[in-house]
Amino acid sequence: MPVTTDPIYSATGLMTTPRPTRSAPRAPQEQPMDAHALAESVFGRRLSVDERGELDRFWRTDWSSHRLSLADTADRSLAATAIAFGTPVFHGSGAGYALSCHPDAEVVAAVRRGLGRPASWRPAVLTTRARLMELVDAEALHPSPAEFLAALDERLAHGPVALTVPASAAVAAHLTTRCDGVATVEVVVPGASCPSVAFLEAALVRAGVRHLATTRPYATTAAGRGPVLDRIAAIQREFGRMRPGAVMLAHRSEWRARRWLRPVSTFPCQDTD
Repeated sequence: MPVTTDPIYSATGLMTTPRPTRSAPRAPQEQPMDAHALAESVFGRRLSVDERGELDRFWRTDWSSHRLSLADTADRSLAATAIAFGTPVFHGSGAGYALSCHPDAEVVAAVRRGLGRPASWRPAVLTTRARLMELVDAEALHPSPAEFLAALDERLAHGPVALTVPASAAVAAHLTTRCDGVATVEVVVPGASCPSVAFLEAALVRAGVRHLATTRPYATTAAGRGPVLDRIAAIQREFGRMRPGAVMLAHRSEWRARRWLRPVSTFPCQDTD
């Protein structure tokens, strides 16, 4: 079966072989999920009464009409808590939006089913600049890690960057793709001034992880994948009642985000001769 990677976050330049073929996505399907069981999979234990009540706040909210603000500290904290409980979050990212979730295999599988992606799909991972090298097999990098980071910092000054790197042992197999026997991972790092940085940092700390799983939201049509959705209203119409449910964390001003933040750029991290 061909491996499917996220076409929005794919970057060329890592391997000398062609990129794996992609399977056409399925139409979204409503698949009921037990929110408590999903959170217990993340925590590795039963939830307390208080934790069940906290989780129910997310799953009982009508996210097709309600949204949080990425600019609000309390809202970012609430969305970070949702991530820690295994609930995915649609959030502002660069000039558009992303869907991010806890990297636990059960959560990723539930999100994949909710989005209607094929079984071979692999999300990208989202992390901060400070945590990036924990996900990279530095010995397999070319140029050197120092040169790599210097070039990356130059890009991050202008906006978010997506790159494909050889994966370290810290990255779980369900988030990697093997090319010529080498495990690779697609990583997204927010731009230095992106408002999503504060949310991402809070989510990573709250969940106790190095990275999140992430993908771009796109519309689905009878013919398959439609355009990427870059407005929260369109995301709410398409995914507001998705199962598993997802929290909506919107840009304070979508116009300002598109005006001042650049789209995700790709970053070739290895020579391709």
